[in-house]
Order: sequence, then C-alpha cells, then structure tokens
Amino acid sequence: MQIRIARTGTNAKEKATLFGDSIPKGLYLEGNKVRRIGRCAVDTVAQTLGIEIENRSAFGMTLAKCVEKGYISDYIKNAGDGDVAVFSLGGNDCDYDWEKVARDPFAYHTPRTPLPLFEELLDDTARALKKAGIRAFFTNLTPISSERYFKNVISARADGAEVMKFFAGDVTNIARHQESYSNAVTKAALSNGFPLFDCRTEFLMKPDMLDFLSDDGIHPNQAGHDLIAECILRRAESLPSPRRAEGTA
Repeated sequence: MQIRIARTGTNAKEKATLFGDSIPKGLYLEGNKVRRIGRCAVDTVAQTLGIEIENRSAFGMTLAKCVEKGYISDYIKNAGDGDVAVFSLGGNDCDYDWEKVARDPFAYHTPRTPLPLFEELLDDTARALKKAGIRAFFTNLTPISSERYFKNVISARADGAEVMKFFAGDVTNIARHQESYSNAVTKAALSNGFPLFDCRTEFLMKPDMLDFLSDDGIHPNQAGHDLIAECILRRAESLPSPRRAEGTA
C-alpha cells in the first residue's frame, strides 16, 4: 500500500502534523535522564521526502492527554486543505505508576489510560477526523524488551521485587500488555479506513531486535530510528498533494 503525504513547495499550506510521544520526538532514557537521539526517524523522513512535518510529540504524552487538553479537536478545527495528521501514541497510555504498584502489588491497578478507554478514544478520534475530511495515518507501537525495561527503568523507580509480585513472577507481562495497546491502534486504524504504518513487524522480524532498542528497553536507539525511517520510506514512493475530502477520509 502506498502512503501519500502532502509535499511542500507548490502549496505552502500542505503539511503533516504529528501527534506522538517520546519515540517520534527522538528521546530515550539513560539512567534517570532524558537523552536525545542524534537523528530521529521523523527528521529523516521529512528531509528525504521534502515535506514539512510539524512534530507535536512530547515526552510522556498520551492519547488521553491529547484529547483532554483539546489538542486534537483544536487541530481538526484549524486544519487546512491538504493537511495530514499522523498519530503515534499509546506507549505511555499503557504504562503504570510503578511506585504505587510497588506499595501494594496485590491491589487492582490500572494503567494511565485503561485499554477500554484507549480504544474508545481511538475510535472517537478516527470518527472526528473522518467527519472533518482530514487524511490521517496511525502507527502501531514498536516492540519493547520487558527485561530491560524492568531492570533499567521500573527497578530504578520502585521496588522491583514488589513489582514482580504484580506480574505474578512473569516479567513478560510488560511486553504482552504493551502489545494489546498496539493491537488496539491497528484495529482502530483499519476499521475506520485509515492507513497504518506497521513498523512493529519490521522490528519483530529482526533476529537481533534488541540491537535496535536503547538500554531502557522501550525507546528505539539510533539504529531503531533508522529502521523506522526505512519502513516508512519504502512505502512512500508516490507522494502527490492530496486534497481534503468532503466529509470523508
């Protein structure tokens, strides 16, 4: 499937606006400090294709926060002809308050955005975009390393032994939980007729997948960002200037 995003040049109003979290922003964790990748996938794609991408990604951003703060509704209200929206969210929605979990690992805990609410917000967003006639693309979640995330992030913030009780002794619960949110994005995009950038499969098919992740286990490293860019660029050979549809995507 060809992915078509507006090029800049002939019409300065044509652009892509990206709503995302720390991954499309090119950030990762080293110890307790936030670091920046030398060249993130978004910049590589923008420069290679010669398009303008307004990167509204932010560290810790969730879909729930984007909706609550009105970021998406404001964008829809002000979007111009030829504008394209890209959504790369979910990795923080599925995260937990690990300090709280560690204090009472046998209690019932919910992630930042419970999965049913996340699915509802995805569908609401997709329907609003379609109603406004805005072209949009969604990205599923790049896979993570449960072991690295537990060792280098969770255990640095909370009592890892207590958190492990919450996992019933199985640390791979982390990756499976994150996968459910990635599946929700895929389902919402396809069921609402929006194209999906499936970079997750590109990672999963790598025998040395861990070499594409930072030590924090959740953020792609430079090689990972290069892989994401390659994935998108392979599907972006033909990029004419789309026009905003009349009431449908």
